[in-house]
Amino acid sequence: MELGCFLSRFFLNRVLWFKLYLSGLIGLDLSVLAGLASYILIFGGVVAVSKLLSFLIKGSAGNVLKAIGYLGILVGTLLLVTGAVVLLEQTSSIEVWGLLVVTGLGLVLKPLSKIPFSALLGLVVGLVCVGLLYLYFPLPATVFGVSSFWIYLAVFFVPALVVFLIVKFVEDLTKLFGMILGSWPVMTVLGFLCIAQGILLLLNQSLLALLG
Repeated sequence: MELGCFLSRFFLNRVLWFKLYLSGLIGLDLSVLAGLASYILIFGGVVAVSKLLSFLIKGSAGNVLKAIGYLGILVGTLLLVTGAVVLLEQTSSIEVWGLLVVTGLGLVLKPLSKIPFSALLGLVVGLVCVGLLYLYFPLPATVFGVSSFWIYLAVFFVPALVVFLIVKFVEDLTKLFGMILGSWPVMTVLGFLCIAQGILLLLNQSLLALLG
């Protein structure tokens, strides 16, 4: 019980820190997003179902929907931030911030999973290690009969490989979740749920209350 309370307080503190940090970074009061949650839900829902609708609707409207689909990662970030603000402010029920967070993750994770973060971070860490060694502890031409080139190469590859393997595990998990949440059937269902919840929220109703 105490562990659960500790984890809950820790999570809320992290969310509060993120909200304050992001507010200071962009110079806006993110509390405004809580009041716009219904409209953000509807907009996010339209973006989530845009892939399916672009296949069903032809002509200029279909092209507009296809273009909207490319905004997925930006809209997903907006949904995630709004979900965190709504959860922190406790201005709406679980179905509101739950849909915001889950749909936001679906929109963000799939495109992010295509970026090879493990290789990029491994490369950066390896180069930084070699650079620090070369700048602060330069090696002679040979060390114990071994060319310094091979030592520099080992200093690059060892940390780079360790970082690559660690981040690769996280990257594969991200790809798995992105594959599930970002698939068009799941995103379509989440999108229609977001639109429905957004409209009901404007009417001071909710999906759970309606279905219950």
